[in-house]
Amino acid sequence: MIRIKSEIWRRRRYRYYSAQTRHDRRAKIFQLFLVLLGLGAANVIAMIQFEGLGPADAIWLTMTTMTTVGYGDMSASTLPGRMATVVLMYVFGIFLLAQIAGEWFDYRLDRRERMRKGQWRWKMNDHIVIINTPKYDGPKYLRILVEQIRGTPLLADCPIQVMSSDFPDGLPSDIAAMGVVLHSGRPEGLADLSDVDVQSARFIVIMAEDTGDYRSDSLTLDVLDQLSSFDSHGYVLAECVQEANRQRLIHHGANAVIRPVRAYPELLVRAMAAPGTEAIMEDLFRYQGTHPRRYDVHFNHQPWGELASRLLKQGLGTPLGYLGLDDNIVVNPHPDGAVSGKALFLMVSQDAEYQPERVSACLQ
Repeated sequence: MIRIKSEIWRRRRYRYYSAQTRHDRRAKIFQLFLVLLGLGAANVIAMIQFEGLGPADAIWLTMTTMTTVGYGDMSASTLPGRMATVVLMYVFGIFLLAQIAGEWFDYRLDRRERMRKGQWRWKMNDHIVIINTPKYDGPKYLRILVEQIRGTPLLADCPIQVMSSDFPDGLPSDIAAMGVVLHSGRPEGLADLSDVDVQSARFIVIMAEDTGDYRSDSLTLDVLDQLSSFDSHGYVLAECVQEANRQRLIHHGANAVIRPVRAYPELLVRAMAAPGTEAIMEDLFRYQGTHPRRYDVHFNHQPWGELASRLLKQGLGTPLGYLGLDDNIVVNPHPDGAVSGKALFLMVSQDAEYQPERVSACLQ
């Protein structure tokens, strides 16, 4: 417990000093620019006063001198004008301009590094927030999950932000290339969740850290409790390790709850693209649930729609597809198409009796 609290304090302290450093660096660049602007104005006045130049020519001469371009079309010719140029431009102006450029490049490099490592405060809207990543094979699972999201038309263009502490060196480049950004951290408070803009997210996915540890559900419950403090209209999808906690997660605000099946990230994607379908797909993985069953029966040149209707009316199951005479499996054929085959695939309940004779008679 002491170690966890120490880690939390370390991250919060780092985030405070990191933000302070960013603010200080921007303020320093701005202050240097103001000093440079003052030097340039002083040199413009000197050129007008000592060289007799007009305002436009004085500004032009000052800019070409400060940036070391030196076109040579005009220059200071009087001793006071030359002294002003040496002191204001050569000694201070050019040095300040180089320092500002160096500070700016350092700021950009630091900004890019913090973005890569998840230390940047992203401001996102209508996006997908993925909270936590699997304890084992996290990068591999995340890669497949993002590929599935990007392959779904309804979600293909949706920005994705991952909140996880498992990528200290940043996301793998192939995952980041798919439009995924990282926020390095854990959902340990309202400020942490606010950092990933949960209040404006389209989907919030709370993943179980360890599918073999029931305590993962406690962490999920804590996140759901924190989410209730936000005025969020996003669809909340939570993974549940222990089946007994399913209703608790729903009671605490989850719109959908599924068991973590790491081999099939499609479950999470289908829950976002077509809410409710995840319950149907998840049911297929249960021993007590609905399952497809094969019936080796022959039928010849029958309209699929009529064949399926007869099977449904007699309560024999929901037709999914058939095995054709050429040994190819056809799933969800067109209802008006005439089909021939030697086996049917029906979706039936667990307690449904296997009755191939009734199915065969229904097809005649």
